[in-house]
Amino acid sequence: MGRFSCDRLGAELTLSSRATRQQVQILEIDWTLYEADPKKEFGDIRVRLSEAPDFPDSTLKPRGATGTVLEIRKLRSDWGREKLQELKRELTKLIDPFAVGPPKFQIEIIAPVERASDELDAQYNSSRREDQPAKLLVNGKIENPILEVLAQRTTAIKIRLIENGATIESVLEDRGETIYRIREANPYPGLQETELNADVYFLNRGAKVLFAHRMGLPSVQFGSIFLFRNGFRVFPIGAEDDDFFGLNRRKQQGQRRFLGGRDLIGRVDIKGVKGFDEATSRNQGLIRTPQVDELINCVRDKCVRRLERYVVDITWRDKFDQHVGDTSRMKLDESSALVAQLVSRLAATEGVELVEYNPHLVRIVDEKSAAFESSLKALELLADQTGDKALLARVADAKARIKALQLAEAEAREAERRAESRAAAAESAAHAARVKYGEERERNQFLVAAASLDQDTILNLHHQIMIHASDVHHGVKRMMGKLRAGAAVRKDEWIDFLERVSYRNSQILTAARFATKGGYKQQSAEVKADLAVYVRDYIETISSLWAPRGVNLHVESDGKKLERRFRPIEIGIVIDNLVSNAVKARATKIGFFLEIAKGAKPVLVVTIADDGAGWPPTLDPIERVFEKGVTTTDGSGLGLYHVKQVVEGLGGVIEAHREPYSSTLDGAHLTMRVPA
Repeated sequence: MGRFSCDRLGAELTLSSRATRQQVQILEIDWTLYEADPKKEFGDIRVRLSEAPDFPDSTLKPRGATGTVLEIRKLRSDWGREKLQELKRELTKLIDPFAVGPPKFQIEIIAPVERASDELDAQYNSSRREDQPAKLLVNGKIENPILEVLAQRTTAIKIRLIENGATIESVLEDRGETIYRIREANPYPGLQETELNADVYFLNRGAKVLFAHRMGLPSVQFGSIFLFRNGFRVFPIGAEDDDFFGLNRRKQQGQRRFLGGRDLIGRVDIKGVKGFDEATSRNQGLIRTPQVDELINCVRDKCVRRLERYVVDITWRDKFDQHVGDTSRMKLDESSALVAQLVSRLAATEGVELVEYNPHLVRIVDEKSAAFESSLKALELLADQTGDKALLARVADAKARIKALQLAEAEAREAERRAESRAAAAESAAHAARVKYGEERERNQFLVAAASLDQDTILNLHHQIMIHASDVHHGVKRMMGKLRAGAAVRKDEWIDFLERVSYRNSQILTAARFATKGGYKQQSAEVKADLAVYVRDYIETISSLWAPRGVNLHVESDGKKLERRFRPIEIGIVIDNLVSNAVKARATKIGFFLEIAKGAKPVLVVTIADDGAGWPPTLDPIERVFEKGVTTTDGSGLGLYHVKQVVEGLGGVIEAHREPYSSTLDGAHLTMRVPA
């Protein structure tokens, strides 16, 4: 194949080569001589072979004492800039981007005629925006920056053989954070001598866009999972139209269940031992042997399938996660509970040793979350499997906390049942009034104004506040018990404790504000209703009531509906905190603008803007405004943190904008998105 490649590139070839302590052997070939007479045997055509003390061209010679130089002249096609760039892209695939230590070889392109164009493209690259693709320079050393492009951007699983091939160690990472590290016995005897290493990356939407910008072509055209043997790529494994690992055939069986070649990129590195030999032809890959079959099964089972259990079963459930460059959405209660279940199942698998897991993701979620019970069960199983006494203690503490809260809720439900029984007698008398005002009641089913605080209102308010006050009481009691016992209380424990107390206090305040206008009986229970209508009515009916004098609350809506399940009291907490923050920033005008964005799943988009002091320039990045303890006023720094908690608990996102909303509302500017 080498002879035909040289012939195809040019009509003349000069091959100069020197071995250790030898003269330079120079072979000169004119390929046109082989084309003159098709009947003449190749062996009968004479070539010129000579010796010299050094290479013919001093500028084209190996860097060391030995080496080979091929000089091809009278090229058979035009090598313009685009063709040289395509050559560079293909040569890039020969470089192992995951190799540890110095590279085994280097490739450099020297094209003097393209230097002027390279300088112009280099100037463009230095001044381009982040969302603009870089231009590929022709001259220079060829590098494979895939690892740099993908690092910190997407999800990866990495496996390697340790303990002389007897054990497989696997590490799952998501956007720079380790999710778990496990070890298990190697079930593939044919792989023990290969010194197997594999890194497989899932390409989410952001990673694909970044790849195209940095590499100059879509990831699917670059390739998928490449195979390297002794540091050199095995062709054509990993090419766009190659399915060596059977991923594309498997993907066809379930588009939303499996990952295919278009979704993955990475490398598998093996040592060239018995059973892993390349075919005679350079583009035929490995000779199929039982050892090669084990390699394919290992990559599919230990890399791809485990990557799917995290990506497909967890990250894909949150449609907003693909737009986020970190694991912040994986730390939400629902996602954290799923991660905890995944890790606990691994820990409970026979033969699997859990070496490490991420405590920020595998954690006890908030007891208000629907995922609390499943999370608690998973962590209890994990603590039993790993013998983690500290985790067992935290689980026990959470169980005690939820039990106290359930008792308080049971008492409140009983009181509400008695109140509703007394109210049943008055129901028939109010029927005529409900029919008369049915349209208004449908528009505002939670916030119907009451002329005064009747007995039911006072009773329900009392028990609603009792639920939250009871939780505060038990939390304080447990903390006091720790302090009296002389236990060391860490700073983060104090912060978490005070954050829970602050949140419960917000619920008490919001419950009291509901009570001033009545109709709040189900404020803490989950309901299914029009969220857009509820937000508008809460602002108009309740927020405008308690807002200080001189503060004008304005709300606009496109009138479209978005029906979903939510807890009214949590929506009240969000709006109350947003209004309170604006007031603290000396705002006199606060605008809420509601619209329903179309798509596969409708989304309520709420834009909030005021004319207050706005975000200080020192707040960088601006997303820090949602962090616990960060404040731009004289507050506690928990208001927007609570807002973000609630919004993300609804599966939504909230973001702050540096630029003002308008010339009249030139203060703080935020956007909240909640899906149906």
